[in-house]
Amino acid sequence: MKKIILSVIIPVYNVEEYLHECIESVMDYPNTEIILVDDGSTDASGRICDSFLKKNVSVIHKSNGGLSDARNTGLRLAKGEYVCFVDSDDYFTDMNMIIDFLSSKKCEILLFDGIGDDYYTHSGLHEDVHYTGIECIEAQLKECGDHPTTVWLGVYKREYLLKNDLFFEKSLLHEDELWTHKALINANDVCYIPKKLYFYRQRENSITNSTSKKNLSDLIYIFGKLFEYTDNRLIKANIAKRYLHAAVKFKAWKYPDLKIDKIKIFSNARGYDRLRAFVLLINTKLYCILSEKLK
Repeated sequence: MKKIILSVIIPVYNVEEYLHECIESVMDYPNTEIILVDDGSTDASGRICDSFLKKNVSVIHKSNGGLSDARNTGLRLAKGEYVCFVDSDDYFTDMNMIIDFLSSKKCEILLFDGIGDDYYTHSGLHEDVHYTGIECIEAQLKECGDHPTTVWLGVYKREYLLKNDLFFEKSLLHEDELWTHKALINANDVCYIPKKLYFYRQRENSITNSTSKKNLSDLIYIFGKLFEYTDNRLIKANIAKRYLHAAVKFKAWKYPDLKIDKIKIFSNARGYDRLRAFVLLINTKLYCILSEKLK
């Protein structure tokens, strides 16, 4: 039996319109397995998954437990030396470079870029350099002031994830924000391919783009966890920046019962963000209104 280099984990929920393109983008690569986790779909997605059953494709049908639970299910079943997570409405443009890299070199995390917004580019990282996870984040923050925290822009050594108990926390929106930070902060060996290999499909009706209270409450929880997870001042400053952005995007002034940690944001913010944090400290609604006007 050939060694499985990469397990491709695809959580599936009501994406019949996009699912063929997603699965076909990762089919027929050597030394890979594909794990389709049908998370209680009510459309034709489950039947589409079954139509792809073959030697290197497995399908799991389960009751709906959410994206994190589906990813965890796939991770527990994976047999590959490495794993990657693909959203079922997205697709890979090319996996050959990833497979070639993993066949000849070793690391704990391999990063690459996505097609679309500049946010999905790891600016500041260089090919053929081995970083620690902290160095990887710092290099990007120093280059452009931010770094992507999307799980699907990386390939992860399975043993590393299991050793560090890096499963996804259930029932969270924006779970990537928490998981990817933790995965990188713990890593000792991160590499990068400077190629756009993943297509992210931005859908306006996505739940994470709504201004629902849960979006903000989950991010408040995540940012609170991350502030406690690292002592790195540069990373904490970026978390404060993300917190400030979320307060505006999800209209924090509408939910006065949600307790934003304004003191922690202010104490960790740097540069212009410190001024923004000061305005937030004074009045949440004023901060949100001014931020919208100054966009």
